[in-house]
Formats: sequence, C-alpha cells, structure tokens
Amino acid sequence: MTKQNLRETARIGYQPHWSWRYLLPQFWMIWLSMLGLLVLAFIPFRWRDKLAEKIGKLVAYKAKKQRHRARVNLQRCFPQWSNAKREEIIDKMFVTVAQVMLGIGEIAVRSKQHLQKRSEFIGIEYIQQAKQKGKNVILLVPHAWAIDASGIILHTRGIPMTSMFNPHRNPLVDWLWTITRQRFGGKMHARQNGIKPFLNAVRSGEMGYYLPDEDYGSELSEYVDFFATYKATLPSLNKLAKLAKAVIIPMFPRYNAEKGKYEIEILPEIQLNDNPKQSARAMNQIIEYFVTPTPEQYVWILRLLKTRKDNEDIYR
Repeated sequence: MTKQNLRETARIGYQPHWSWRYLLPQFWMIWLSMLGLLVLAFIPFRWRDKLAEKIGKLVAYKAKKQRHRARVNLQRCFPQWSNAKREEIIDKMFVTVAQVMLGIGEIAVRSKQHLQKRSEFIGIEYIQQAKQKGKNVILLVPHAWAIDASGIILHTRGIPMTSMFNPHRNPLVDWLWTITRQRFGGKMHARQNGIKPFLNAVRSGEMGYYLPDEDYGSELSEYVDFFATYKATLPSLNKLAKLAKAVIIPMFPRYNAEKGKYEIEILPEIQLNDNPKQSARAMNQIIEYFVTPTPEQYVWILRLLKTRKDNEDIYR
C-alpha cells in the first residue's frame, strides 16, 4: 500500500471509485480472494458454515492481539463470569466472525429473493409503522458482526438507507465493499466528510444507520454505566434525532448458524430527553439488552473501553 493510496482513502471528499490500476499485480491477491468468496456464495450454507467454524477456531488461536482486547472487555463487562466462560465466548465470537465473512460473497451477488429467504425479522413492523406515518428513521445498530449483511438485506425490502463509514486502507477493497453495500439502494458517506451528508439523506427520507458504541474520547462523551463497568459514550443521540427530524429505532443483527438465518431484531422507537447522561445511558442499556443473550455476536475486539477516568490504558 503506497502513501498515495493512504492519502486517497483518507482525504476529505473521498468517494470509492473504479481505477484501471486495480488490475495491477499488487491487487491480484484481492481479486483471487473475491473469486473464492463468489464460489462460496453458491455452495450450501451449512457446508460453508462448517468450513468457517474450523477457520474461526484457528483464527481464535492465532489472533493474539484481538483475543487480548476481547478478553479485557469481557473481564470488565462480565467480572462475574469464570475465565473459562469468557474464553468460550471469545472462541464462539471468532466462529461467528468467520461464518459472516465467508458469507460476504452470498450477500454481494445473490438475488433479493434468496437473501430474504436467508433472513428473519423480528419487529420490522416498527420501521414500517414509522414510515407509514411519514416519520424519518434512524436505526440505532450496535457493532454486531452481521451489521453489514443486515443493512443490505433491509435494502431488499425497499428500505434505502444511508450510513457513515471509515474508508478501507486498500482502495480496491473499499470500492468493492461500498458497491456491495449500495447494491440495492442507499448511500454510504465517508466520516471524513462530516455528518451533514448523513443528516441530509435522513431528512430526505432515507433511513439512517447509526453505530452508537465507538469510543470518541472524553471531550465528546459522558461517562455512564456499561454492563458492569463504565464507558465514554456519545450523548448526542437526542440532538441527532432533532437535526434529522427523525425517530430512533434500535436494531440488532445476529447470524444464527443453527437455523442458517440472519436474524434481525428491531425494537419500538425510543424516547430520549435533553439530559446528556440519561441519553448516553439509554443508548448503553439498549446495547446491553441486545448483547446479553448472545454475546458472541458482538464485536468485542474493539477498544470499546479505551477512555478511562484515570487515563489508564487497560489494553496494554
């Protein structure tokens, strides 16, 4: 990856695009990987999931840094669990990662009808009712491994969405993944362009897809409870809703390998107030509700708790 590539995927106003240089040898491994994912898209999902299970267990053993971050997060969030239980959840998480990742080709090329058969919605009427009333909608979607698949599947039901993303460091991967996300409608906006394009799209009727659980530091956040610990949490959800003239509807996607289904659970719109701490805490309570039954579906490898009151780096 050259410095020019990195500048290209980080600059203000960046838009993923095709370039003939993507045919150069430096990109051939990516194309080969894409070919493998396309082949996997057309084999029975149970065969693919079995393969993914084996790969996930191997990755769980090899990914030392990611496993360490997940272990730290679970120790802080679930101190009542035994070490054995936390390690079991981490192993299951890596299997879920592999199953979702090996299914990307299916999400990228299979038909609307096929993807709808592979999905199950719980509470989609809450979105439909809000849209029927003429309300703008922002979906509050915690970081689950199936987060991209669920968004694309929602598009198949005629619900275009808009979301913000961090451009991938590799421009070819970024272009391929962006056109996959947008294949049934909707629009992705690079975070470097600010929040205005996202808000404008929501105000125009597209449904917002908002990820609430990243740590943006103490200056922008409130310290509020998060499972058994605390977390620097953005308190601006109510303000975001007002600016977009939207209601906030929580959603959480899971991949259920036993059923072979992407399960998307949706809750009624939430009521927020102008108190920053209460708004931030309400958001974390939603994450706790979704994650507690199936913790392996959550992206525990993130530095979710990096901002501490005493400036300690708990991930060192």
